Amino acid sequence: MTSNSTTSPVTRETSAYVRDKGLRPIIVTLTGSLIELRAKGLRTREVVDVASVFQRAVKERVLRERAEKQAKRKAKNKGRVPR
Repeated sequence: MTSNSTTSPVTRETSAYVRDKGLRPIIVTLTGSLIELRAKGLRTREVVDVASVFQRAVKERVLRERAEKQAKRKAKNKGRVPR
């Protein structure tokens, strides 16, 4: 990675779509540690810090793993007769 990769904004059109005044692709711009999101053709922008996105992803994974573990436990205990 070159040193200017974190300071030079990089903009891409994604394959993800959102319904905002019609069905529109999402445009993403990476600048330093910020992610800027907007629907193509619209001016409204949402800005998120990369670190906060990472923390949210970790929390979502942990919640999903807990739910899967609990569902497994319930399924295992469902066949047992209580004493």
